[in-house]
Amino acid sequence: MIITRLIVGPLETNCYILANEENDALIIDPGDDGEKIVSKLDKSRPSAILLTHGHYDHIGAVNFLADKLEIPIYAGQNEIEMLVDPDMNFSSMFAKPISVRAKPISQSILNELGFQKLRIIELPGHTLGSIGVVGDDFLISGDTVFAGGGIGRTDLPHSDIRKLVESVNKILELPDDLILYPGHGGRSLLRREKFLWRQTIKLLDEGLLE
Repeated sequence: MIITRLIVGPLETNCYILANEENDALIIDPGDDGEKIVSKLDKSRPSAILLTHGHYDHIGAVNFLADKLEIPIYAGQNEIEMLVDPDMNFSSMFAKPISVRAKPISQSILNELGFQKLRIIELPGHTLGSIGVVGDDFLISGDTVFAGGGIGRTDLPHSDIRKLVESVNKILELPDDLILYPGHGGRSLLRREKFLWRQTIKLLDEGLLE
């Protein structure tokens, strides 16, 4: 699997292009700069857009790319409502209102698209329907966890701190040697981050962080 990272938009969102051995590609979290993303496809044939969650800084170029490339849009089942509603995805407050009509992602759909080696894990907390993408040697985490020990915000509508702790615990069970590709910032190895994530959720459990 070849992973290309692009930094897009004013909040420097990470957009990822995943290409398999046959040059089929998934575009993950195209938050802005649609033409820039198209220019980086090279010989890859985009099959679909996949969203880790529905916040505006992760969806700004979705409709442009879906129309231009004639490809479908997928997201977690519990994120569909947020994507459609510009108030829920915050685009009406911080940018041009965006309404995205996505279909629920499933393992069978990934298989049909030619990405049998990928699996989706549900990571609610930052939003109700956040998901991660796990490959043989990587995790794309969206805004659930970040390099440097950071975890996603839960002071926003439709977020849940308890669910986020559960999702971080789920990530802690993944292999140490996976490469972390977060929604913002640089990459890391899970083994470098797990101690810091454990400390953070311990403080949350003790009520010392909010």
